[in-house]
Amino acid sequence: MAYQQPYAPTSYSSASFSSSAALRSSVPLDEEVRLYRTSAQRDLYESLAEIYAIIVTLDFVEKGYVKDTISQAQYTTICSRLLAQYSTILKNQDVANEFQDLDSFRRQYDIEYPSAIARLRVGIPATVENPIEPSHPVQPEPSSVTATQSNSSSISPAASARAAADATGNFITFMDALKLNYKAKDQLHPLLGELMLSLNAVTTKDFEGRSKIVEWLIKLNGMKATDEITDEEARELLFDVDHAYKSFYKTL
Repeated sequence: MAYQQPYAPTSYSSASFSSSAALRSSVPLDEEVRLYRTSAQRDLYESLAEIYAIIVTLDFVEKGYVKDTISQAQYTTICSRLLAQYSTILKNQDVANEFQDLDSFRRQYDIEYPSAIARLRVGIPATVENPIEPSHPVQPEPSSVTATQSNSSSISPAASARAAADATGNFITFMDALKLNYKAKDQLHPLLGELMLSLNAVTTKDFEGRSKIVEWLIKLNGMKATDEITDEEARELLFDVDHAYKSFYKTL
């Protein structure tokens, strides 16, 4: 009985095999596959990688704060820095165009870090959004002047005269910025965030108008860097911050 080949190549399959072999031979196996061909593309992918790393790190920090494995002070410092780095990277227009928005970035790279995503949407640390009195207050430096304390005062034991002065200065700086017609997110959000952090250095107690500042921070965070608030919103923001400043002053 003659031996029969189990498979006899046709002219079509031979052509396909030849073209496939030729295609494979044109790609050296020892050559590194690059995502980019230019320095601009390299910078773009590196920036996107940085954003991914920030999200992963921020999720770890958020869980650490919830589990009380890091202190409030450590959490606030690290979280604020990560949020600032995130915003700074997205100021690059090429990166912003490729990033699109947080939801698009999540879908494209299959990201599942809910704690970090939630914090990025808010744009401020949890200790700023919902401050609580530290269980172990940090003692002021010897050179600082401790604020006068009383049973009815809302000033934390760690608050100093300098911290109160810094908060007051940040109030004035922000209101002056609005009066100078600052309206873009990248102009207002950093100033308002710095104001909120300085307030928490003085007191963690709630006071009238504080919640409005948090609402404005979240609203500004949801805008693109070059987006601007309207004239009406600017007037409302100025009114809310001025009202909060007067209420804060009374707590002193």
